[in-house]
Amino acid sequence: MNIKQRHFIQKSQIRELKEDILKQYDEKFLSQIFPKKAKIELIQTDAGDTLFAINDVLKLWKSKEGYIPVLTLLLNNQVNLKKVVVDMGAIKFVANGADIMRPGITKIDSSIKKGDIIEIADETHDRSLAVGKAMYDADEMKRKESGKVIKNLHTIQDSVWEFEKQFK
Repeated sequence: MNIKQRHFIQKSQIRELKEDILKQYDEKFLSQIFPKKAKIELIQTDAGDTLFAINDVLKLWKSKEGYIPVLTLLLNNQVNLKKVVVDMGAIKFVANGADIMRPGITKIDSSIKKGDIIEIADETHDRSLAVGKAMYDADEMKRKESGKVIKNLHTIQDSVWEFEKQFK
């Protein structure tokens, strides 16, 4: 993935961006992403992705699923998302981009709603493995015994992660 176009966005566009993000997240998330003074750069890639760097740090990726925080923010505890924890047997599959199956989940945040962007962490180190999108509410997820329950959106093996390493 290479940069096709990049430019700083204007204050009016920042307001619109924040309003758009608030449709998906709460004010707390917004404050974790945007510092008081922020230079926001919009980056278009040749793969068709739209990314946002805030004060020269890649923070958000806009996909068809919505705004996704880059995994580095979760790994550095800079952003809090609702979370599910997977067992050790699921780690390899999740890291390689597989969707999260119900039998591999050991803990589910009870406030998860269908469509929420959530963190997927391992049970031993509580370390972020991926960012996913809930396919069910937490209660329904807990009742299920098998099948996909979370769509995997972003891992340490994907193109956004690789792009972020080059971006720094």
